[in-house]
Amino acid sequence: MRKRWLVACMLCLVLTVLLIGAAAAAAPTERTATSISTSSTWQRVQRSADAIYEASTLGNRQTAYYVGQQLSSQLQKLLDARSSDQLSQWQDIHREVKMMLVNIEQGKTAVLWRPQAIRIKLAVDAAGAQSIGVPDSAMWLQYEPIIEDDIAKIRQAINMRNTQAYASATAMLHSLQEHTDRIAIAAAIANKSSEMKALLNSVTYMSRLLDAGERGTINAQLSQQVLAPVEAASAALFSSSEEREEPVIAPIGGAVPHRWIFGISSLISSLLAYVSWRKYKETPYAIMNKGDTSQAPLYLKRKIK
Repeated sequence: MRKRWLVACMLCLVLTVLLIGAAAAAAPTERTATSISTSSTWQRVQRSADAIYEASTLGNRQTAYYVGQQLSSQLQKLLDARSSDQLSQWQDIHREVKMMLVNIEQGKTAVLWRPQAIRIKLAVDAAGAQSIGVPDSAMWLQYEPIIEDDIAKIRQAINMRNTQAYASATAMLHSLQEHTDRIAIAAAIANKSSEMKALLNSVTYMSRLLDAGERGTINAQLSQQVLAPVEAASAALFSSSEEREEPVIAPIGGAVPHRWIFGISSLISSLLAYVSWRKYKETPYAIMNKGDTSQAPLYLKRKIK
C-alpha cells in the first residue's frame, strides 16, 4: 500500500510540472522587460553605450564613430521588436546616436558631441535598470545633488542684489540647463516624463524671469520667486518610486504570473497528496493465508473493526 501512496505523490508532482509547463507555453511570445536585459542584442547595446562614453572622454573620434554605427544598427533591431508605447523612448536614443554621428562626420571636436554620448549612456543605463526592476539604481539619479548645487548657485547670484546679479544668475543657468538636458531621455525611460517636462518648463520660465531682471523689468518680490517652480519640479523628479502613488489598476506580476501559477499548482498537489494519505489511513486491509481466514493475517496495516 505504501507503493500506492508514493505513486499518488509522484502523480501530484507530475501534475505540478505539467501545470507550470502549460502556463509557460501559453505565455505571450513577446519578450518581457526581464528577458530584454538578458538578450544578446541588449547586451551589445549596453557595451556600445559604454564604449561611446569612454571614447568621448578620451576624445577618440574614430572609435566613437565606429561604435556609434554599431549602436545605431543595434538600436534599430530593438526598435523593430518594441511595442508602440516604448517606441518613442528608443527613438530618442536612436536620434541622439545619429546626431552624434553627424557631428563626428563634420569634424567637430569631442566637446561638441560629448553631450550626446553622455545622454546615450544615461538613457541606456536607465533602460537597463528599469528592465531588471531596480530603477532607483540608475545613474541619472546621481544628478540630483548636481542640480541642487546649480540651483543654490543661482540663488546666491540673485541674492547679490547688484547690477550684475541677474547676469551672474543667467550664467549659472546655462549649467542647470545643460544638466537637465542630459537626463531628459533617461528620466522619460524611468517613467518620469511628466516630472521631467515640468522641470524643463520651469527652467525655461526662470530663464525668462532672469532675462527680465537684466532688463530691469522685474520687481524684487517676483525675483525671490524665480527658483520656487524649479525647486518643486526637481523634488518631484527625483522622488523615489515608493513616494509616488500607485495606479488604481496594476498588474499583479508582469506578463506571466508564474508565482501565482506555482502556488496554485502546489496547493492542488498538496490537497491531492493529503486526500491520498487519508484514504490510505482509513482503508483497512490484511494479507491472509489463502483459504485459511481463521489464522492471524500475514500482514496487517491496522486492526479491522
